Amino acid sequence: MRFASALVVLTCAVVLVSPLSGAVLADNILAHALTFYGVTAGAYVLLPFARRGDIAMVAMWVVLGVGVAPCFLGHELSAAQMFADLGGVVMAAGPIYIARFRQIAQGDIRLYRRRVSEAET
Repeated sequence: MRFASALVVLTCAVVLVSPLSGAVLADNILAHALTFYGVTAGAYVLLPFARRGDIAMVAMWVVLGVGVAPCFLGHELSAAQMFADLGGVVMAAGPIYIARFRQIAQGDIRLYRRRVSEAET
C-alpha cells in the first residue's frame, strides 16, 4: 500500500514540476484538484506517524508555492487554479477530520500523549 502511495505522490510531484505541466495542467481545473488530492492522500498513507495537521499545513504551503510560482515567470495568479488545488487538499484531508470529529462526538477523548509508551516515561 505504501509503495502504491509513493508512486502516486511521485507521479503527481513530477506532473507539478515538469516542464510539461503547463500543457497538462494549463486550464484544466479538474487536473489541478486531482493532482493535489493525490499528493495529499498519498502523504497521509506514506507518513502514518506524522500529525494530520502537519500534513495538511505542508500541503497548503505547497498550494501557495505552486500558485505563486508563475509570478516569477511574469504570469498572473490564477485564482481558479489555486482554489482547485485547495479543493484537492480539502478532499484528501476532510474525511480524516470528519472521522476524528465523529470519534469525539461519540465520547472517544484521547489523552494528550500520542502513544501508550509515552505514559511509562
